Amino acid sequence: MSSYFVDGHACAGRAHAVHDRSRCPPGCFAPEQEPQYLGEFSDAAQAVCVARLRYSHVHGCPCCGADEALQHWVARPLSSGWFQLRT
Repeated sequence: MSSYFVDGHACAGRAHAVHDRSRCPPGCFAPEQEPQYLGEFSDAAQAVCVARLRYSHVHGCPCCGADEALQHWVARPLSSGWFQLRT
């Protein structure tokens, strides 16, 4: 399991990046980004789900490969207005 953090400030695309502490370069944890600890997770998809509880626009970091783990998840709207996640 890896430790995941989310940027406190949104990047240029107006989204907050989720980083894997063991794989991301140290520059991703700069004090001006105000990284916030999310917890220990088995993959980036879990960390992004938790980060979305704090911020509505979140993505995985391309530097550490956290964005690659999200590509197999599909979100589709249900008639109730909720989303169902499928792998």
